Amino acid sequence: MKNGSARGSAFRLNLLPAARSFQHLGRSLAGFTKRYPLLIFYSLVIILALLLYGSARQTASVYLDGEALCTVDTFSRTVGELLEEKGILLHPCDRVVPDRQTVLGQYTRIDLYKAYEVAVIDGNRFSLIVTPTVPVADLLAEEGFELGPYDRIEPADLVETCDGAVIRVIRVDKRYTCDHSELPYDEVVRKNPLLDRGFSRVVAAGRPGLEEQLIEITTEDGSEVKREVVGTTLLKEPQPKIVEQGDNTSLEREGRVLEFERALLVTMTAYCPGTPESGCPLDKNGHSLCTGRYNNGYTYTGKKAAQGAGTLASPRMVAVDPRVIPLGSLLYIEPVPGIGKIGFARAEDIGGAIKGQKIDLCYDYHRDVVKFGVRRGIKVYLLKGG
Repeated sequence: MKNGSARGSAFRLNLLPAARSFQHLGRSLAGFTKRYPLLIFYSLVIILALLLYGSARQTASVYLDGEALCTVDTFSRTVGELLEEKGILLHPCDRVVPDRQTVLGQYTRIDLYKAYEVAVIDGNRFSLIVTPTVPVADLLAEEGFELGPYDRIEPADLVETCDGAVIRVIRVDKRYTCDHSELPYDEVVRKNPLLDRGFSRVVAAGRPGLEEQLIEITTEDGSEVKREVVGTTLLKEPQPKIVEQGDNTSLEREGRVLEFERALLVTMTAYCPGTPESGCPLDKNGHSLCTGRYNNGYTYTGKKAAQGAGTLASPRMVAVDPRVIPLGSLLYIEPVPGIGKIGFARAEDIGGAIKGQKIDLCYDYHRDVVKFGVRRGIKVYLLKGG
């Protein structure tokens, strides 16, 4: 217990010198204040003035179109006051960021964007606008250029305005109309073994279909620039044309089966050898009415012109168009109404008037030629192996 009391007493004794020092300092300050009151007052005024000066003084950096213009110390309160203080004159359309009413802070950046002329063409409307650098869409909106849903701006890559820019507003409109068009029909070909090869017949006539088309018409500044089908509706299905082609290549005549390549319908006329024995008339030049100046009695292939009996052993002689019936071909000619049986014939001659599906039948005498006349729709078979 005695030891503890001794320690506490020692602690209190150690604090006494410090307490006396503070008391002495207080008495000294009080005495100084009484002796020099004006000095203390003016010192406080000076300190307060310095504090006020420091808080009122601002530093601002001014940039013009992104380039540093100047850095200034100022007592101006707002951006507008600073610009006026430094004599920086601006066009009413120049842009100031932050705006002129903004209160300056301890350190403020002020950006000035000078205005320039931009041309805007909207149809027949031409506008010359003074503006700083702003988004093109914002400029058009501010100037009252309302854009429709399809309108566009040219050049398309111009996002912001620039000095001397020419902005074109293209007025795009879309309207719709309907049109009808025929759809072509297909042709279906079928083989018919009961029909002779070379002949065909239409079983069902084709009928075109009908389609309605929705057409989108795009105009730019009133002129049509595109017409596009954007939808179709089938109103009527097309009906195919069905054609049967003959596939039969055999026939039975005169007690035998004959194989043929094809059959055809021809127009038939007749002629004689043109020799004096045939009784063929001559023209004023002495040429035969049937064979002209080629009246020596021989065919184009060099055979003696003769009527023939219409049998395999003695076929009739005919003149043909070699592009349709090759020379030397063996034919079977069906009976001619009013004339009767013709039978087998061979293509041995040609004639200037025999073109296409025409055949000239040779007679020995001209009187038979006159009787024969012109016969149409005569069926002829081009035989195989003839």
